[in-house]
Amino acid sequence: MNCIDAVEGMAKTVLNKFLDVSTECRQDLSEYILTVKTLIDGVALFVKNNPEVCETPELVRDELYEFAKSQWLGRLEKIVDPDQQVGANPDLEYQAYCYDYIYTHGNYPR
Repeated sequence: MNCIDAVEGMAKTVLNKFLDVSTECRQDLSEYILTVKTLIDGVALFVKNNPEVCETPELVRDELYEFAKSQWLGRLEKIVDPDQQVGANPDLEYQAYCYDYIYTHGNYPR
């Protein structure tokens, strides 16, 4: 395993743990995304400051962002609200839009 694999692997493990805690504690999406963004920015800064690990911190940032988003959408898809009709799925396209918007702007779209 090379250094960047270790960095990404550790970050993905922490992101999964954040998702578990966020789900368990029913954390607001904007709070969860702020935590995710903080971790991703920290990893990207580490990689940028240590070019021997990886010369492209943007790729690491993009990889971790897509990973965190897909994990969150996957978890959302599994959540079943007993008040919803059987077979009703959350609007994942809209949820993905909200995730992107909150990640970029820090709050819900208006």
